[in-house]
Amino acid sequence: MVGRTIADRYRLEEHLGAGGMGDVWRATDLRLQETVALKRPREGDAGHEARIGGELSHPNVITVHGTVTDGPDQWLVMEYLPSRSLAEIIEADGPISPQRAARIGAQLADALAAMHAKGMVHRDVKPGNVLVGDNDVAKLSDFGISRWAEQTRVGGGDVAGTAAYLAPEVADGHEARPASDVFALGATLFAAVEGTSPWGSPDAGSSEQLRRAKAYDITPPRHDGPFGDLLAQLMRRDPQDRPATENVRPLLEGVKLPNPRRRKAVVIGAAALVAVVVAGFVIYSRLPVAGTVGDPRTMDVCGLTASKDDFQRFQPHHVDTNALNSYWFNGCTSWVAFDEKGDNGVVLDYFVKQFVQYGAAKPTGKLGEVTQIASTDEVCTKSIVLVDGNTLQIEAKGGAGQPLCDIGQVAGEHARSVLTEKQIPRRTEPWPKDSLANTDACSLLKSENLEPQLKSAATPYPWNELGSWGCGWDYEQRHVQIEFSRQNPFDAGDGTVIDVGRDKLAYLDPEADEGQCQVKIQQRVAKEGDEKRIEVVRVILSEDKLTEGTSLCPGATELAKAVVPRLP
Repeated sequence: MVGRTIADRYRLEEHLGAGGMGDVWRATDLRLQETVALKRPREGDAGHEARIGGELSHPNVITVHGTVTDGPDQWLVMEYLPSRSLAEIIEADGPISPQRAARIGAQLADALAAMHAKGMVHRDVKPGNVLVGDNDVAKLSDFGISRWAEQTRVGGGDVAGTAAYLAPEVADGHEARPASDVFALGATLFAAVEGTSPWGSPDAGSSEQLRRAKAYDITPPRHDGPFGDLLAQLMRRDPQDRPATENVRPLLEGVKLPNPRRRKAVVIGAAALVAVVVAGFVIYSRLPVAGTVGDPRTMDVCGLTASKDDFQRFQPHHVDTNALNSYWFNGCTSWVAFDEKGDNGVVLDYFVKQFVQYGAAKPTGKLGEVTQIASTDEVCTKSIVLVDGNTLQIEAKGGAGQPLCDIGQVAGEHARSVLTEKQIPRRTEPWPKDSLANTDACSLLKSENLEPQLKSAATPYPWNELGSWGCGWDYEQRHVQIEFSRQNPFDAGDGTVIDVGRDKLAYLDPEADEGQCQVKIQQRVAKEGDEKRIEVVRVILSEDKLTEGTSLCPGATELAKAVVPRLP
């Protein structure tokens, strides 16, 4: 096609490349005698991409001039930038330095901030859509699947974008939002310095990368340090925990990276510094740090609950600050009652979540404010980022008309006042040796147990909980989960008694939720105050699109039987 004239104006000079979204050519505008880039989309609407691109005017975004029609084809006319894509650079030259990645990333972050300010979401940030020209000038390209943020896909369930760089929420079927672009930028820079996407090698196939994205199974990085810490922030699992787009460029420009020309001196200095830090840690590590979790296996979240005096302006009848005595190992439930019997009131669930990111949770350096992260007529959720990078979340639940967010705010402010003075309070007694709190949930199932149910091997991933008290395994539409909890003793409402071995009391519950079956295994009975509680391990098998007439309960039972011999 070299030499062909498009729309009697543009002469094709050189085929620059082809991808999933179309063919791109270098061309000459015969009317203006200028070099441009022409793209013929493989699918979709070139006019859509032109409209998105036409709304943007930014030095780090490829300018879109418009479209032309040539026979049955519609072509996109764009700015031509002599360049290589970041994907081509990585493939030809290998991974780049963190210093160079930070420079490129800062420009891309600026471009995304401009998009998001106009209400647009790119939805396909990846190395192949990053053009790098002379002096490392970087420009974002390819707006073929970009959308205005207020648009919602019709039908749902489809996943738009490139699996290797998808944010977990997008892989899980949710609409991409600005925070999803932030994740994809982090994933792109991860690939730039590591040589592969966070969801693994493309050799495994896009379906495996999609599964890993959904499960948040990030490839462990080979590089750490300040740049790795920053990428971890951009790629946090929860979109709410990622930095706002407008803050990303300052973070990238401000990251302190060692000068590669002084590597030897830096290494020597670092070795001496490590000795000092280690010595300091020996001296000071035993001291509790305010606003942190501390040892997750001894924390008592009930020590953060607010009292009746704190809620006085709502005129409660009474407040039970330990209503269910922490059904979860990492949480506690409180009850704000507005009548004597307690029939009218608000439930407050307090629980600690870990920032799931590769490597350990990174310190934020300060205690966050009480922030509202979700609100409906039935639940309002408040969050506090702790000094050690974990979060305390408080969910206020009640009937319509209850001041849920106001009550949740008071609960959050009380908890924060405690955390400004000390760690999350400690339990006075350690967990007994046979408690599930001493067990890593991910160790309870092996590949030979999982493959018959998932039809494939799967990598375990811990839940958003501290202390290894939950685990999951995913493959395509099938999912296995293990959860630990404490509850009232079993009764008929828990299901049907089944035999899982070791004389363990277990109930099969086929109606816990649509598309799943779970087995609840009693580990031990514990008396808490005047009431009995039981520790329970829940083994759950689920499928997204379960065929009518298919039962998951035989599989859930087999998984439960495999778990029981490994319980303490």
